[in-house]
Amino acid sequence: MKNRKSLFDIRKRNNGATVPSLRGRSDAIQQNSCSANWVRMGALLLLISIAFSVAAGQSTTSSSTPIVPSLINFSGYLNGPDGKPLTTLTGVTFLLYAESQGGAPLWMETQNVRPNRTGHYTVALGSTSSQGLPMSVFASGEARWLGVQVQGQEEQARVMLLAVPYALKAADAETVGGLPPSAFVLSLPPGAAVQTPDVPPAESRTGVAPPLSGTGTTNYLPLWTNTTTLGSSVLFQSGTGTTAKLGINTATPATPLDVKGAATVRGNLSLPATGTATNTAGKTSQPVTMTASVFNSSSTTAVNENFRWQAEPVGNNTTGATGSLNLLWAQGTGAYAETGLKFGPNGIVTFASGQTFPGTGNGTITAVSPGTALTGGGTSGAVTLNVDTAKVPLLSAASNNFTGNLTVAGSLGIATAAPSVKLDVSSGDAIVRGVGNFSQTGQVANFYIGDTYHDLQTSFGGGLNISTYLVPSALFIRDGNGHVSIGYPGDAGPQLFVQGNSTVSGISVNGANATSVSGSNGAPGIIAQGGDGNLAFDTISRGGDGIDAYGGGAWYLDAVGGSFSGGQNGGDGDGIDAYAGSGMAGAFNGDVAVYGTLYKTSGAFKIDHPLDPANKYLYHSFVESPDMMNIYNGNIVTDSQGDAVIPLPEWFEALNRDFRYQLTVIGQFAQAIVTSEVANHQFSIKTDKPAVKVSWQVTGIRRDAWANAHRIPLEEEKNARERGHYIHPELFGAPEESSIAWARHPEAMKLIKEIRQAQSHTPPSSSARQSGLTNP
Repeated sequence: MKNRKSLFDIRKRNNGATVPSLRGRSDAIQQNSCSANWVRMGALLLLISIAFSVAAGQSTTSSSTPIVPSLINFSGYLNGPDGKPLTTLTGVTFLLYAESQGGAPLWMETQNVRPNRTGHYTVALGSTSSQGLPMSVFASGEARWLGVQVQGQEEQARVMLLAVPYALKAADAETVGGLPPSAFVLSLPPGAAVQTPDVPPAESRTGVAPPLSGTGTTNYLPLWTNTTTLGSSVLFQSGTGTTAKLGINTATPATPLDVKGAATVRGNLSLPATGTATNTAGKTSQPVTMTASVFNSSSTTAVNENFRWQAEPVGNNTTGATGSLNLLWAQGTGAYAETGLKFGPNGIVTFASGQTFPGTGNGTITAVSPGTALTGGGTSGAVTLNVDTAKVPLLSAASNNFTGNLTVAGSLGIATAAPSVKLDVSSGDAIVRGVGNFSQTGQVANFYIGDTYHDLQTSFGGGLNISTYLVPSALFIRDGNGHVSIGYPGDAGPQLFVQGNSTVSGISVNGANATSVSGSNGAPGIIAQGGDGNLAFDTISRGGDGIDAYGGGAWYLDAVGGSFSGGQNGGDGDGIDAYAGSGMAGAFNGDVAVYGTLYKTSGAFKIDHPLDPANKYLYHSFVESPDMMNIYNGNIVTDSQGDAVIPLPEWFEALNRDFRYQLTVIGQFAQAIVTSEVANHQFSIKTDKPAVKVSWQVTGIRRDAWANAHRIPLEEEKNARERGHYIHPELFGAPEESSIAWARHPEAMKLIKEIRQAQSHTPPSSSARQSGLTNP
């Protein structure tokens, strides 16, 4: 109430000029510490008014002061939990804090905010209260931090409120034109008594600074030598901002902090990392550098020897990522390099290359203990180790008996010093006693008995089972039914049965090479012709297959039924060529993988007809393009603004390029456009009406590594061998010998033609079928 009376008195003495209120909120302002400023300002204005009136012989005139609002404008951006901007009316709570993190809020209010289509909004803080923002929150003059919390979400990171022009002017409230009130006090006449007002000491009055005195030195930080006097400290500063350097006991600091003298740190001295590691690079710690100066007689100058300790990342972006403490060295102004000395996180030391240890030679041996099959050892003197002949017999002895297994990594020669094969018996006999005592797990290139293959004779009436005499379960010749089996002792079903093992193939066949005569062709390695079906009866019988191949089973990975590899010296070295007879050239019942380009004259799918699967098939032709094109499509409904964002797979841009777009509106007449093309795995569309269903399609051309390296040519010239031939000669009125297959594999096609002609014999007559006779 005293403040209100003072303000009233000031208004009367100032010809009715009033101290303005904050939009009718003067009572609220007078209740906080800001009211004192208005009182002091009014007194100063009164004093100035009287002084100018006396000097100019005229009275002061009234003035108008602008009203300072007690509201703060604030702009921000609202996101939903999914990271997309919020565009609808949303409840938002605003909170003021004294700290950037933690602490209780000094003030808060909740407003209903309506952001624009991009999520941006602007509000007036304090507008929900008739009193506006309480000035007491800012009375101390300290920084204030604003927190924003969207309804149902965590509070956002706080931002510091900055000064506005009203606040900057308020900071000058206790001055007049920048001068203190004492500058306008009139001098007393000589001899007049000075009346001391009854006020407390300056030290006990809040906000009143005591008089200052003392001297200082330029660029030295000041030091209070007593409660009212300033002097210079030992802290010297050169430069400002990012170039500032601070020296202690030195006026020429060389670094941001230069201490001349000892330093004591009562706590942890932390040297943090130079940055935050990423998946591409780790970050070292700040280093500790120690420098010695040595005089070089050659250069006749002093040279700095710099040693540096720093923590370094090890195995960055791995599951076992860790660090080590490393020692580096540099001479003069040269770059630092690793010395090789480092400490691991478990305390293990890695020494530099060439590191030696003190002691005799490169170290001191304290004891040598003999291991298995050795004797000797000791702890001093000349220590020797010997072979324990009771466990390891000497090879120079008269005879040696090996009770365990004997393994020879190289070749073993008997009666020869230069074995030419793994086992070389140059003279004498070799006897293998018992069945199964001689076995092998690897591939044996040749097994000779005598000098030639012809020295192996038999008198068993044309039949021979050599498993009893040479290699068990290796070769069996059965004269009873004409079967020959290799690797399998029982009667084999086929005429020739070959059993492979874990490291050796069952059979390997090489075709004959072409002769040196121009135009000659090599012979095939295998010719397999299936048996004919029996046509002597009314029932249809099936012919035998040319080749049946079955993959072997395994615990984890099954072997393939057939593995084919083409020639590697150019020409037509196909891995496999298949030609259709009356059926198909190939039929696959299961998935087929092609790790290359699949060339075809046409393509289609063939399935059981959906409406009559038991009696019909349904065919659809493949969609084809001159480009290696990918197609993506879907449906989407635009929002209330007519906007929609269509997400795409995260690998979309990595796989595709040259995008094409198709938009089709469904259910109504509307327009649709692409507003932003593919970027960051998405593109945007817009319709001229809200909530429109749009069917979209995007195509792209493959740009992956395989596609870039194997683009399909649109046109290609035939090579010299294929020129004049056709894939399907019958479509151009040419004979079958004009086909590409005949140009590439004439011998195989000739054989196929002969087999086909032999199989096209006339079916037997009914009388022949009854008698069981067939045509040859």
